[in-house]
Amino acid sequence: MSNVIHRVVPAGSIDTHVHVFDPNRFAYASGRDYTPASADLQDLQAFAGTLGLERFVFVQPSVYGTDNSALLAALEVTGPERSRGVAVIGPETTDQDIASLHAAGVRGLRLNASSNPDGGAADVREALQTLMARAEPLGLAVELFCSSTSLAAVEDIIASSPVPIILDHFGGATVADDGTVVGLDQVIRFLALPHVWVKLSAAYRIAKAGAAAPQIPSIVRALVEARADRLVWASDWPHTGGGAARKRRGPAAVEPFREIDDAAEVSTFLTWIGPGETARQILVDNPARLFRFPSS
Repeated sequence: MSNVIHRVVPAGSIDTHVHVFDPNRFAYASGRDYTPASADLQDLQAFAGTLGLERFVFVQPSVYGTDNSALLAALEVTGPERSRGVAVIGPETTDQDIASLHAAGVRGLRLNASSNPDGGAADVREALQTLMARAEPLGLAVELFCSSTSLAAVEDIIASSPVPIILDHFGGATVADDGTVVGLDQVIRFLALPHVWVKLSAAYRIAKAGAAAPQIPSIVRALVEARADRLVWASDWPHTGGGAARKRRGPAAVEPFREIDDAAEVSTFLTWIGPGETARQILVDNPARLFRFPSS
């Protein structure tokens, strides 16, 4: 993955949330909620060239369940200088399996509770406690993709976590239909904890108006003001769909990716967070520290 053709982001930037979908080599799980199109490493290289990206964190998508084969293949090809991974495990995953994931470059374990927007407190609490216990021996982070309601239900567990906690997609903060910002105070409260990190990823997901929603710049700036040293940036490439269209389509039909102008999105994001040192902190230094990349 070379031939970088543009430099939109600072040199050494790390995209902390990309997915690889390669159904021709790695079959999707039978019980998946949707069927994405293919987006393999060659496609990732083309995307990376639009921004000048050279380092990535591969995150296990739900369509592969607990089979991390595609993620491990991506880590092997890109190598330890350029990539890390966040895997998904299940009860069948042994301690030796986790050690093997760690040796391959995995630095986090993911809990995706986004499909349970009303909370499901008991299930989320049990799953989170189990995942923390399994992550602790190797110091792996636990990454949460949850609604603000679900996060509120496990706030005490997050506060006492023995491992780093990473909150996906703005930590569950959203813009309601009436324009009210929901969950931002909670995210800032989480950031006051010494072990919690937030991914500033996929601003287009947190409001019906997409990244153009007028509330989003103020959300970003509030988080930067709160803890710029605990924020990381992510594209969420290749931009899976979701929402009502996914429900209408059904899990078997191929779901198109969102059409996102990545260079424009990132350029706008950089204007929100401010120039120079803050951009380097969020896109380079913070993720390198969190995911334990070698010094650049």
